[in-house]
Amino acid sequence: MAQGKKVQIKGLLRFSYLSENGFAKSTQGLEQMRAMLYEPARMMRRFALFERLALHTLKLQEDQDFTVAILIGEDFPAEARSRLEDLLHGFDAAHLVALPPMVHIQAVKAAYDALPDDPAATHIATFRQDDDDAMHRDTIGRVRKIGNHMLGLRETPDPFVIAFNRGLYLNPEAEEPVTEWYERAPLGIGLAMVAEKGNPATVFRRNHRQFMQYYDCYTEVAQPMWIRSVHQDNDSGAQPTGRAGTLKPVGIRRCLRRGFGLNHDMLATLKTGEVT
Repeated sequence: MAQGKKVQIKGLLRFSYLSENGFAKSTQGLEQMRAMLYEPARMMRRFALFERLALHTLKLQEDQDFTVAILIGEDFPAEARSRLEDLLHGFDAAHLVALPPMVHIQAVKAAYDALPDDPAATHIATFRQDDDDAMHRDTIGRVRKIGNHMLGLRETPDPFVIAFNRGLYLNPEAEEPVTEWYERAPLGIGLAMVAEKGNPATVFRRNHRQFMQYYDCYTEVAQPMWIRSVHQDNDSGAQPTGRAGTLKPVGIRRCLRRGFGLNHDMLATLKTGEVT
């Protein structure tokens, strides 16, 4: 740890939050966005992905010294909210935050601010996670370790970014549902920004694909650190932008089991939008 410095880790996961902007389809207006986000069949599919991928691997983190805001809209359907509250029960790291429609960056700030503050922290590492993707079980641990080391090396107080550019793409409809990829630019899964406490910059400050143009970035490709799901509800094109990996099927199975606590049978249920 950098002497005299302490990093607090705060995350944000948006669960079908209705914002005034931030979606590819935001130009359609709030009412159409609300109808799309809360459509029952879509919500069923979203819960399946959230339970199997996002929540499962947040609970699996070996370093549990973090908090994460689960951001929803104030008008989130009552039955869905009850289901979400039941899923989060007993998971102390998660804090359900309900907000009215707001400009996206303002909602992000409010959600992070709603998380408990560590008065001893000198720096905040804000990370992002999507409700339909998974993080490797060591993601929080790596953010902490890298953040502490980088604070001891850097000569500037400016924020810096920690990214993981190697992972797995999951498409339950494909002949080969899980494939390995090395991205050429950071993905948002487990992506973190470390900034001095009091600095308003967060990991949502800019498009994550452009971070290397604005901030010092430390990226790792030592092992697959995320699972990105490909499905009919992807708001942006969920297509790899780098090179294909070389892991054979046995290596992918081992990676799923060791890194994410998953197997192909568990992932196959996502094809039907159910978790069993």
